[in-house]
Amino acid sequence: MRTRAWAWLVVPVVVGLAVWWVAAQSPTAKPGPGGGKDNVQLPAKPAPRARVPGQLFILGFYDETEEERGEDILATVRKYKDHLEYLAPFWYSVRADGSVIDRSDTDLLDFAARENIKLMPLFNNHRGTDAFLRDERARRRAVANIVDIVERNRYGGVQIDFQLLEPASREGLTDFLRRLREDLPRDKAITVSVIPHRHQEDKAKHSRDAYDYKTLASYARIVLMAYDRHGELSGPGPVSPLDWVGETMAAAREDGVPPDKIWLGIPAYGYDWASNRDRAEPISLREVKSLLRNHAIKVERNEDGIPYFTYTDRQGVRHTVWYEDEVSVARKVRLARRNDLYGVAIWRVGYEDDDYWRMLMRETGRVGVDLTPDTNTQRESPNRDPEGGQRDVERGQTGNNER
Repeated sequence: MRTRAWAWLVVPVVVGLAVWWVAAQSPTAKPGPGGGKDNVQLPAKPAPRARVPGQLFILGFYDETEEERGEDILATVRKYKDHLEYLAPFWYSVRADGSVIDRSDTDLLDFAARENIKLMPLFNNHRGTDAFLRDERARRRAVANIVDIVERNRYGGVQIDFQLLEPASREGLTDFLRRLREDLPRDKAITVSVIPHRHQEDKAKHSRDAYDYKTLASYARIVLMAYDRHGELSGPGPVSPLDWVGETMAAAREDGVPPDKIWLGIPAYGYDWASNRDRAEPISLREVKSLLRNHAIKVERNEDGIPYFTYTDRQGVRHTVWYEDEVSVARKVRLARRNDLYGVAIWRVGYEDDDYWRMLMRETGRVGVDLTPDTNTQRESPNRDPEGGQRDVERGQTGNNER
C-alpha cells in the first residue's frame, strides 16, 4: 500500500515535467521591434512545401499600383490564397552601387500576415543597370542588403528579376545567385526570372545570353518568361505561341535544368495594336472581356486556341488585339504538367478572372486532390532599424514603375 501511494505522487510530477519539456521545445511568438502585439512575428514554415505528385505550384506576381485603376486585386488574392505558394509583389530595386530602394507597402504586409500568405518580393535592377553585377564590392553589398531585408521581414523567399542585362554580366549574375544562396537560410526559396534562349532567331549577342541556365538552376529555381513573343515593339501576333513555349522549355532542359527547377511563366494579358500608334499597348484579360461585353466583336482563334480580334473605335482607329485566356493558357499549363515542371507563375495577379482561376485549379491538378491550406504564418516588421538608424535601404514609391 505504501509503494502504491508513492506511485500516485510520482506520476503527476513526471507528467508535469514532460508537458513542460514539450512546451519548451515548441516555437513561440516573438515580439517585433516595438514590443507590442501588433508586431508579433510568428515563425515561418520552411519553404517550399512538399509537392503533391502530379500537381503544379502557383506563383503570382503582384503590382499594387494597379489598384488605382479600379482592380480589386486583394479580393482576388484573398479568394485564391490557399492555392498560391507565393505572392511576389514588385517592391525592391537594386541600384548600381548595390544599395536597395524599398517600395514595400505596409497595408499588403498586414494583409499577408492576416491572410497567411507567403511573400516572395521581387527585386529588379533599377533602370536596367547591371553595374553592380560587374563590381564585386557592389555585388556583395546587394546580396547583404537583400539577405537583411528577407530575414528582418521573415519573407518566404526572394524573386530576382534582373533584365536588360549585357551578356558580359553573365558571370556576375551567376556569382550573385551563388552568394545569395549561401547567405540566405536554406528555408528561404529563391527564384530568378530568365529570358527564353530562343526569343530571337538571330545569332547576335542578346540580353538572354546573360543567363547561364544550368548554373543558375543549381542555386535557384528559374522562372521561364515564356511570353511577349509578340509585344509592344513587334507587329501583331500571339503573346505566347504554344510551339514556341515548348521550344523554350526544351531549350532549358537541353541546357541541363531539371524539370523541378522550372516555373513556367504564363500570361493573363495581351496587346492592342492600334493603327495610329508606333507601339502596342498591354491589355489585361479582364479589360479584354469588358471590351467584348460592350461591343459586338467577333473573336477568332488560331490553331493553338489563342484568341484575337479586330475592331474600329469611335475615332475610326483600327485595332488588332491578341490575348491569352483560360482556353489558350490551359494548353500551356498542360504542357508544364506533362513535363513535370515545378509550377506556373502568373503574370500577373489582377489581370485574370474567375474563369482563368477555375482553369488553373483543373489544369494544375487541384481538382480532387488535398487542398489543405499551407500553415505558414508570418508577421512582417518595418524595413528600418528599430532604433531608426540609417540603413542601406532607401524608401521609394510602391510599384514596379522604375527600373
